[in-house]
Amino acid sequence: MRLRFWGTRGSIATPGSSTLRYGGNTSCVEVTTEAGRRVILDCGTGARALGGYLMANVPRPTEATILLSHTHWDHIQGFPFFAPLFIPGNRFTVCGPQGANTSLPEVLAGQMEFTYFPVELSQLGAQIEYRDLNEGTQVIDGIRVTAQFLNHAAIALGYRIGRRPG
Repeated sequence: MRLRFWGTRGSIATPGSSTLRYGGNTSCVEVTTEAGRRVILDCGTGARALGGYLMANVPRPTEATILLSHTHWDHIQGFPFFAPLFIPGNRFTVCGPQGANTSLPEVLAGQMEFTYFPVELSQLGAQIEYRDLNEGTQVIDGIRVTAQFLNHAAIALGYRIGRRPG
């Protein structure tokens, strides 16, 4: 597997010369499996740069699984700026912890309401499937994902990504 960190900050993005070594964007990690499958862990502000990279360097259609650990803003605020979501033919599975007060589409649509953002969630061109996750191991888009609840202020999951059995 190949890992690339597009954002590692907590709470607020702080890009600039003082954060060049460790990065200034909030949580976003890209995992590419040996089979070429792509998993994106969280969609903080680092998702914008990842989206630009994918648009310029990855053949279309783009497909990926997005695993949100939780829906605090620093883990989802890059979602509306992730350019591949706007492209018809691209396909994403967006997963997050089950048991939050609001569904994933409702949370993501809330931050993309017209009052806050010019494009609503329903206007994105890509095909997006949403899945609520609990603890345990399951296969999502051909990738084995083990989820474990974390001790956090919100319902949150940590993820282990592995090869599909068999």
